[in-house]
Amino acid sequence: MKKMILALSAMSLLLAGCHGAVDPNEEDNKVDNKVDISELKGSITLSTDRKVIGADGKYEAKLTVILMDSHGEEYDVTSDVEIFIEGQDTPMADPVFKTNVEGDYVFYAVRGFDISNSVSVQAVKGVPALPADPDAANTSFAHRMLLVQHTGNECPNCPGLMDILKRIGDDENYASRYHHVASHSYNSTDDAFSLAAQTLSKNMDVHNYPMLTYNLTSASGYFEDEVKESIMSLSKDVAQVGICASSTVEDDKIIANVAIKSAVDSKYRIAVWVLEDNIHSPQSGATASWHNMHSNCLRLMYGQGKIEGIYGRSVGLVEAGATKDMVVAIDWDPEWIIQNCELMIIVTDADDVVELANCTYCPAQGSVSYNYL
Repeated sequence: MKKMILALSAMSLLLAGCHGAVDPNEEDNKVDNKVDISELKGSITLSTDRKVIGADGKYEAKLTVILMDSHGEEYDVTSDVEIFIEGQDTPMADPVFKTNVEGDYVFYAVRGFDISNSVSVQAVKGVPALPADPDAANTSFAHRMLLVQHTGNECPNCPGLMDILKRIGDDENYASRYHHVASHSYNSTDDAFSLAAQTLSKNMDVHNYPMLTYNLTSASGYFEDEVKESIMSLSKDVAQVGICASSTVEDDKIIANVAIKSAVDSKYRIAVWVLEDNIHSPQSGATASWHNMHSNCLRLMYGQGKIEGIYGRSVGLVEAGATKDMVVAIDWDPEWIIQNCELMIIVTDADDVVELANCTYCPAQGSVSYNYL
């Protein structure tokens, strides 16, 4: 199919004749496409604003093709390409995809002799509706910072930190300021161990156990005063972004619908992690029976590669007062007890550097609304 497209494209180029090169340094040669994009030369890259859509004929995935010329300038050339669905001979009529049929769809773009990368979009049934916004005009959101406990059931010093976290968690003055994730990465024989936890702890440069990291960046020890001080210094009176979500289980998938609302103009990433509670794994150094039960254990980070998994998939610019939503479809492991699972939804501000802006829990079979002040 692609060979035939190339042959036809070559013929059309010969018939059209040669075009002169465009100087990318010219004032009108900008991304706004005031230049004649048909004359631009360079490599093309295809992207989609959604990796997952509902198979309901309503959800849309917008496809965009960017050309980079030899000077590194980028241009939107979507209108100057043909976009194909793999396995189909006819190009799409427009760069927006929606369907009523479940499945994985692969797309590529053709421009002259050039064929872009391929991107995929998954269409799924059963996308749950988002909870109603109880105060649509409000942009004053409660803030939670993220505390990650790096641990393992063969770590003899870890019960000491478990005791500290329990005392802090029982104190509402601190508990209302953070959310907690347990990353069991100390040893692979731990029933709460996961490859996701191993990836996270490695990326956080954890070498000593137990260890705490905050907001996916800063690290600390495990003395109680240190933990309390870090929670108080990193929590905020008001968050710049709020989160709502609904999640359900369809066959062997967790289908989650996530939305964010921003109080400021900013670019964001959204990460979705699967956590599991009440995992029994005998704890070395345990001094109480509850030390052998582990909750908020990281099972999976959704996304392609560790950057998307840890820091989230980019959803681009969200203007002040506006919302942006994202659907995810997560294959769940039958060894997980789905009734004990929940999602940790993390929003990072990706405007300049990636910084955690807010986070929340959502039941794997339930919903969470915007948390206003």
